[in-house]
Amino acid sequence: MRRMKTKGTNHLFNVGIFILIGILVFALAGCESIFGPDSEDQDDDDDDSEEARIIVTSYYQETLDIYMDGVFQFTLEDEDSDKIRNVTLDEHDLEAKLTGTSTVVDDETVDVTAYQDYTWNIDDAPDINVINNYGVALKIYMDGNYQFDIADEEDRWIMNVSFGEHFLKALKASDDKEIASTTLVIEANKDYMWTIE
Repeated sequence: MRRMKTKGTNHLFNVGIFILIGILVFALAGCESIFGPDSEDQDDDDDDSEEARIIVTSYYQETLDIYMDGVFQFTLEDEDSDKIRNVTLDEHDLEAKLTGTSTVVDDETVDVTAYQDYTWNIDDAPDINVINNYGVALKIYMDGNYQFDIADEEDRWIMNVSFGEHFLKALKASDDKEIASTTLVIEANKDYMWTIE
């Protein structure tokens, strides 16, 4: 009797195992491979036929917050890039602001007309090229701060100038007599020029 009972229990146990294995096989058949996604489910970055994207790359040398149509998208470090995904077919206003501030350092309007990739490269901060055609060596100041001496027929750059108004003046190197001044309004992410004659 005991042997028969034991055999019956073993038989029920084996049937239970087979049923459990069958349920697992059936459940796993409807899932992705346990070894990772199928090859056709690879990174959807390769499939750009179903969406428009704007690829933003920053060379600004400071951390920037990126906005589209007034809505924050992401933060970019210098020489970093990211994508604004699922962009609607329309004109979109892009802005780059210094992180945590309302200071706009670059902006762009992108006319999205097709489901494809668009690019926006944010250049480094504006520079001012100072050209000395005055005839003598000069000292250059910006906003009251000394920048450099510049020889006659030479040009030099004031680098990474912030947006806004900047007062420039040139003094003769020999006697500090002021010979020229100007106010530049830096309002676009481009290079500016001041020629002293």
